[in-house]
Amino acid sequence: MRTILIEDEPLARDELRYHVVRAGLDVIAETGHVGEAEQLVRTLQPDLVFLDIELIDGSGLDVAKRLQSMPHPPAILFVTAYDTHALEAFELNAYDYILKPYDPSRISRAIEKIMRKPALKTPRIERLAVESGEQLKLLSPQDVDYIVAESGKTKLVTRSESYPSNDTLQELERKLSGHRFLRVHRSYLVNLAAIEAIEPWFNGAYTIKIQQIDVPVSRTYVKVLKEALGI
Repeated sequence: MRTILIEDEPLARDELRYHVVRAGLDVIAETGHVGEAEQLVRTLQPDLVFLDIELIDGSGLDVAKRLQSMPHPPAILFVTAYDTHALEAFELNAYDYILKPYDPSRISRAIEKIMRKPALKTPRIERLAVESGEQLKLLSPQDVDYIVAESGKTKLVTRSESYPSNDTLQELERKLSGHRFLRVHRSYLVNLAAIEAIEPWFNGAYTIKIQQIDVPVSRTYVKVLKEALGI
């Protein structure tokens, strides 16, 4: 289960990560800031978010409210040192509410409860249907290097060919959420395994090399890309 940790206390986040990874969850990103939190969740589309209520620059409850507007919002498990927000947290459809200091058995029970929810299992699309002449061709997601949206049209690019798609970039991003694809620009969705190099550009932006093509990485997505690549 793809998980993001939003906790502004470094030691508490380290402890939380330890228990979450030990339970078999995949921690794909973490942060302690409100702005970064919302961006990470909307970009990476995790299944589960551990969300601290009292963050250094805002309220986790406000973050949760905004995330409810997503087409497929993640499950939220609140973590906090205070028990005064429980009612409001559950009104936001939180799956659980864990008090600090962390009790390992309490975290384990919460994760077990969440893992039993079949709706939280990320569906994996094993084939993408694209038109190729008069045929309907089925592509394996791992064969797609990147997807680009230009002039209102979406194109899937493999090592040997490119194919038009009737899906929008946002729709393909949702379909591929079970695979290692990442939005790096408003017009590009890339297969992380296809990235050959990363180069600084200007004003904090980057470009990535895929098939010797320069794919832009906007500043908004730089931190997310680094998190996903572990750099």
